[in-house]
Amino acid sequence: MKRMICLFLALLMLAGCAADPSSPKQATKSTEAAPQEETDPKPSRQTNRSSGSFGLAYVPEYGLNPYSCNCITNRPILSLTYESLFVLNHSYEPEPVLCDQFAVSADGKHYLLTILPDAEFSDGTPVTAADAVASLEAARDSEYYGSRFSKVDRFRAVDDRKLAIDLYYSYENLPLLLDVPIVKAGTQKEDYPIGSGPYYLSTGAKLTLRRNHDWWQNRNAPIEYQTITLTATKDPTETRDSFEFGTTSLVCADLNAPNAVGYRCDYELWDCPTTSMMYLGFNTAAGMFVNREFRAGITHVIDRSAITTTIYKGFAEAACLPCSPDSPLYDAELAKSYAYDPSAFALARTHANLSPDYVGTLLVCSADSTRVETAHRIADMMDDAGLRVEVAPVDYDTFHYRLLTGDFDCYLGETRLSANFDLTEFFKRYGKLSFGSIESKAMEKLCYDALENSGNCYDLFRNVMEQGFFCPLLFKSYAVMGGRGAITSLQPALDNVFHLSDGRSLADAGTVYEILTGEISEVEPEETSQPTEPLLP
Repeated sequence: MKRMICLFLALLMLAGCAADPSSPKQATKSTEAAPQEETDPKPSRQTNRSSGSFGLAYVPEYGLNPYSCNCITNRPILSLTYESLFVLNHSYEPEPVLCDQFAVSADGKHYLLTILPDAEFSDGTPVTAADAVASLEAARDSEYYGSRFSKVDRFRAVDDRKLAIDLYYSYENLPLLLDVPIVKAGTQKEDYPIGSGPYYLSTGAKLTLRRNHDWWQNRNAPIEYQTITLTATKDPTETRDSFEFGTTSLVCADLNAPNAVGYRCDYELWDCPTTSMMYLGFNTAAGMFVNREFRAGITHVIDRSAITTTIYKGFAEAACLPCSPDSPLYDAELAKSYAYDPSAFALARTHANLSPDYVGTLLVCSADSTRVETAHRIADMMDDAGLRVEVAPVDYDTFHYRLLTGDFDCYLGETRLSANFDLTEFFKRYGKLSFGSIESKAMEKLCYDALENSGNCYDLFRNVMEQGFFCPLLFKSYAVMGGRGAITSLQPALDNVFHLSDGRSLADAGTVYEILTGEISEVEPEETSQPTEPLLP
């Protein structure tokens, strides 16, 4: 969603308004994230934009290697420099970019992808399957992308253009995970790997982005400037100042981050979706939320819209299921069953058998002030429902230790999921998100069933909510701010600020369920045992 900010008005966040992502929306009020604009802004703030130049900021500390960089400020540069096999649009749908065609084996464990024959890197060399293998391996070893490939056995080049991916488990939607930058093999560990995007990094006297006039796509780039100046900044304040005084033309930021700053100049604003889910987790083994019906009823106590509008200022979407509402996997009708409804909680309250003197503990990490504020708001909502919960803000190490030892009644958590909304880390043994004794072979099997066939997501999400394993609250989004007139149309997508669709859809990339012959896999990947426990009642 693109939103236009009126001249000198502060940042507005509106929730629940759907619009064309490239169309502006009028703001009507200010929020805490955007202090009031000065009445006499300096004219120099507009000089860069009026001269027809374009600039981006970056934080050198995090670098510009797409696999090691986890800085939001730097991501727009990566969006212009690198391309992937697929890109995910703002509706969480994969669109082929470097992939020409792909096919899947009958058991869903083997994929064969073909690289477009005319795809080239900025140095003129062709993009090959070997480049894709090197890139995907680098991504698998990275903190930013690594977790999404936990179920991949291997990547391998069958020939110059064919890439094979062998999986331990059946996957229906593997393209959702393949929005990973593809770089030239041998450069993947360099500071500035060679990419195939419409711009390339020039490392002369000053680091800049230069237009690749031989860009293989042979069409207009998302923006059309011969040179994009890059301004080094050390923190969000310097990045904001660079934008307000005209050196930087576009910024991507998390306006709800602990170190966020307000923007006070005239700009246009877009939402950039993320898979970062905030949720309320429960201790199912001891304390206030042992009873299943009771903890499952907590979803009806929480007014998610109040949190997204007043605390997250519109840069979040309320979610009653563990999946982004923008994803095709989100079932709106099912979600209604778990929406805010105090009367529905009244019945669940009778199952708790709690002492009126019992005071529960809501654990939250103190490093994030927005999250602490959210925890207090949730505690107030519980208090309105007749539950006494005390918020316990603690540092990260203490937070994690108490999660591991079960020293909590409930906790406020945040995690970045993959775009197929794989929940196995919540339920598998020693899962990274398995706190509060929610490990379950039955739920783990539901997770694998959902990966194999997205139609099974309904059962997975329903079980999560009815068993009360955890309670989804919202999915965060980032803000993309551009100087007025600096860019005419923008449709920020997941992890791709300068997303530009060429009209190809997933169906255009070949026969999705073509049965592959045995030649795709010379050695079958080792089988991993599947959970066999019956589904939860």
